Amino acid sequence: MRNIGFFAILFFVGCKSIDPSLRVKTVTIQPQSQEIRFEEVFSKAKALNLSGEELPLSVYRVIPLDEGFLILDGKKQQVGFINSEGDFKTVISSVGESPGEFLEIWDLKINPQNNKIFILDRKVRKLLIFSDSFGFETEIPIKKEYASSLLSFSVLSGNEILFQTSGSSGYKFMRYDISSKNFEFKVPIDQEFEGLGFGSDRSMSVLNDQVSVIYPLSNKIERYDRFLSRKEDLFVDFQGFSITESELKQVAYDQNRMFDLIQNDRNKKTHSFGIVELDRYYVISYYLGSFRNGDFLKSIVEKSTGHTKTYNTIKIGDVEVDLLLMGNGKGDELIFSLNPEKLERMSDSQIHALSKKLKISIDKNSPLLLFCTLK
Repeated sequence: MRNIGFFAILFFVGCKSIDPSLRVKTVTIQPQSQEIRFEEVFSKAKALNLSGEELPLSVYRVIPLDEGFLILDGKKQQVGFINSEGDFKTVISSVGESPGEFLEIWDLKINPQNNKIFILDRKVRKLLIFSDSFGFETEIPIKKEYASSLLSFSVLSGNEILFQTSGSSGYKFMRYDISSKNFEFKVPIDQEFEGLGFGSDRSMSVLNDQVSVIYPLSNKIERYDRFLSRKEDLFVDFQGFSITESELKQVAYDQNRMFDLIQNDRNKKTHSFGIVELDRYYVISYYLGSFRNGDFLKSIVEKSTGHTKTYNTIKIGDVEVDLLLMGNGKGDELIFSLNPEKLERMSDSQIHALSKKLKISIDKNSPLLLFCTLK
């Protein structure tokens, strides 16, 4: 997941108020590149090897569906389904530009009310809809001037799609009403982020009626209700590694200046944030320093106390692993894959030790998923 981008995640359901478990208004994070032991963070884990005749080389996204999971492959051109045993089969793979086809899956979501599958392709500028049995139903064209600014989306209440935009349109969100087929921009972009419009599909997360957004150079999580009324902010203090207000003013809406700021390994800054919201936690991912030579870190924030744990790699037994976040399940479950490049370089003794610890026979040639529950 080393895309140059700025992430957030957005989720939304029903009409509840903002999550009362968020009791702190500021969290402090010391962004240090460190290894921590698995048992310091997770209470349990289930490992699953993918099996089948047409396995993807890597996995990009995992989404729970019924008694199994949808799998988006690393090339972002194929959707598969696995059951609880890990048996993989391709279910959507119509590459092209004709109706029902796509060139690249930018974002993938499921309508929780009817299990219909939505695929956003920014290259051919459309949103495709597939049935719960994976048959193509229809597609929604998106204007060229809008498509490239869309970061991620969620299906809300079964009849509404909410996109987060990079802000180049002047707005933070674009809403689409399925019944009326109307697009509508919502919530003007903050002035300090104007002209810095780019990002990644790891940008929104939906949880219990609330929308949580963190912007590329921002030091706060913005929280909205289902009507996109801003309710509160959770400030994130990375101490001396935060981009300051004065530094942001010097960028002056210039992307070249911004890259000079975030690609500096002599004066490292935190940037390019991603966020996953769970029942009791936020999981924030970000870069410290440049994309190539900096550190890609993850911080787990407990909502009720503000306590944090930061790491870049996890140690399972005596084996250091690089866990790539693929998605999340119910409660406080996170879904990871083992970095296939690092898995390939592991020695036989390391593979044996890791297999013993995870209670599974690891195959280097098969993608390995880990379903881990936070403590």
